[in-house]
Amino acid sequence: MNRIVKQRKQGFLRQAAIVLRTSAMLKIFLFFLAVFFTSSFVIYIIERPTNPQFTTYFDSLYYMMVTVATVGYGDKVPITTPGRLVAMLMMVFGVAILGTVTGGIASFLMERQMKEENGLLNFERLHDHFVICGWKREMNHVVREILANHPALDSSMIVLVNKASHEDIDALRNDPVVKGFHYVHGDFIEERDLVRAGIRTAGRVLVLSDYLTEGNLQQIDSKTVMAVMTIKNLNKRAYVCAEILDTKFEKYLQISHCDEILLSRQFSRSMLAFASVGVGMSHIVRALLSQESGARIGTVALPESLAGRTYGDLCEYVTREKKGVCIGLLENTGNILTRKKEALREVQKNPNIAEAVPDLKMVKTLTANDPVINPPAQYQIKKNSLGIVIAGSTTVAA
Repeated sequence: MNRIVKQRKQGFLRQAAIVLRTSAMLKIFLFFLAVFFTSSFVIYIIERPTNPQFTTYFDSLYYMMVTVATVGYGDKVPITTPGRLVAMLMMVFGVAILGTVTGGIASFLMERQMKEENGLLNFERLHDHFVICGWKREMNHVVREILANHPALDSSMIVLVNKASHEDIDALRNDPVVKGFHYVHGDFIEERDLVRAGIRTAGRVLVLSDYLTEGNLQQIDSKTVMAVMTIKNLNKRAYVCAEILDTKFEKYLQISHCDEILLSRQFSRSMLAFASVGVGMSHIVRALLSQESGARIGTVALPESLAGRTYGDLCEYVTREKKGVCIGLLENTGNILTRKKEALREVQKNPNIAEAVPDLKMVKTLTANDPVINPPAQYQIKKNSLGIVIAGSTTVAA
């Protein structure tokens, strides 16, 4: 233990030595402190025998601070010639050091602003934030919808990772609803750019089919799969949702333990097919997804009183408490890796190997966010399930 503590101390000292050698501002600050305390001590030694205003070292410190700051209250003044000479030198030194400090602060703020505009800042200190990888043509509407569906999410907790132009990012920053977001200019399949976005501590990640990626649909989806694999490797606890254009890439995302997969082109094709039938299905779906409609589809968390109960009990609860209609269950919600680990622990509790084998196969094929639409009333509610409801007060489950 002593050896470990000693190694940590040595590592800290080495790190401090490196900072001291490489930081010009730190050197100036330390030089200023040395001159300040030395001059204060000299003034104190010179003035104490004859000047009643300098009876303690603190009096000298106070006078020197007032002098260096060029305030000059005049409540304490040196009366000896050597003391006045030291004071004159410190006045000149104070003007110089204040100019240096002010210039350093202005330079730091300017550099930070330029880095922020160019997407070069590091956001590793953020926690449980929302990372959006990729770019869409109407990105402001995408971010607006995300904020509307997550009332607890603030724009300052959103980090965008893409290679959009300065004009596009500036236009997004000018949107009064979404302004305040953070931006990382880079490739979201590169680990270093994801790390700068704080991917290791992110709570949710959305990977879009990047509009800026050159190539055909397969190349775009391949980049999405690579991004999900990299993200899951860096942060297994993050909830990752990915958009793909070709359905054949869905299995690769499932293998990568992607928690939610959006097949945007398939959804569009289905809506077109329904529209051709002339039954108004596209209007129904739009109303159920719209924030402006009186009743919309969503999910609700189940109260503890419904643990181990049936779907019929859930329907009664939704009708009574939510004033809505329950249309199904969403099973295995949350991080799919966490769900599989929980299921595996339950299987391991069974001492009968013959009974455990089918359960192990079930764990392997466990699907994240698996919807069960309109099950029988006797259907037992499983752990980590949400109710799918149509109501005016539905909420997106965390």
